[in-house]
Amino acid sequence: MIAHYLPLARMMAGKLYAGRMHNEIEFDDYLQFATIGLIEAIDRFDPWRAVQFKTYATVRMRGAVLNGLERLSEKQQQIACRQRLREERAGSFATDALPDDLDSLFGMLAEVGVGLALGILLEGSGMIDESPQAGLQEQPGYFAHVELQQLREQVRSLVDTLPGQERMVIRLHYVQEMSFADIALELGVSRGRIAQIHRKALGSLRTQCNASRSCDVAW
Repeated sequence: MIAHYLPLARMMAGKLYAGRMHNEIEFDDYLQFATIGLIEAIDRFDPWRAVQFKTYATVRMRGAVLNGLERLSEKQQQIACRQRLREERAGSFATDALPDDLDSLFGMLAEVGVGLALGILLEGSGMIDESPQAGLQEQPGYFAHVELQQLREQVRSLVDTLPGQERMVIRLHYVQEMSFADIALELGVSRGRIAQIHRKALGSLRTQCNASRSCDVAW
């Protein structure tokens, strides 16, 4: 039955794709959402109702496509926002001049790498479901995922030990996902000052992680 009505799903996907406002989402995504709507229509259709299946399926497919596009757009916006924040963090480690000797250069690169790694551990990740799922323990990489979550929780707990201003900047940037410019406006200081506080806070977290055997961040 799915194969029989698949052209209807393709037609619905094509109609909505032709009227799209943005080009970031491909036709295959439209077709996938329409197909999901078709499957749901087949599963939930009541033949005793005074409505034809084609009419019912058309409504279901249109709704499935629009809902799917909304979720996909939100996810893309979240990814773009997070990427901008990560680029801003990397910029906070920039210096006016590179060190002359290799040891200092490698030390600076290590500091940048550790800072970005700590940043990834600190930031919330709405793109994955962190709640336990049945049977997940049997999946490859499950225990590595659990260890990563434990490490993330340990790093976040260390944030509570930071001085007030550093703690506030970290929370505003990583939890509320505010840019340095927005935080500067909130606290009444310059953006450069926020970048300095951010760098100092990550340095403090690195020192505490080094001193804690339970917080093993590799660098």
